[in-house]
Amino acid sequence: MRVSPLLVTIAFSLTSAGLTIATPAAAQRDTADYRCDALPDQARAALTSTTVTDPADLRRAQRFLATGQALCNARAEGEAARQFRSALRLLGVDEVRAAAQTQLVQR
Repeated sequence: MRVSPLLVTIAFSLTSAGLTIATPAAAQRDTADYRCDALPDQARAALTSTTVTDPADLRRAQRFLATGQALCNARAEGEAARQFRSALRLLGVDEVRAAAQTQLVQR
């Protein structure tokens, strides 16, 4: 049985096309975004160690956190960051801009 050169060319073309389609998605998963990695952690840490006693403010901060997480899942990082920063502001905590830190700075 003889394999046609055209068939070999098509097979290699399909194989390489499959690899280039999969590569960008894998690269996006590996790239961490500060807005959806560090900011939610900071907001969660602020919620657990807050000195805010008003239950309404705590519920609002929790809503901001939940909305921000939903926006991250929808890949709307800019809008999510606004939600997380609103939660931090409500809890009286300044954002720490280092990507790997979750230290809180009380105002």
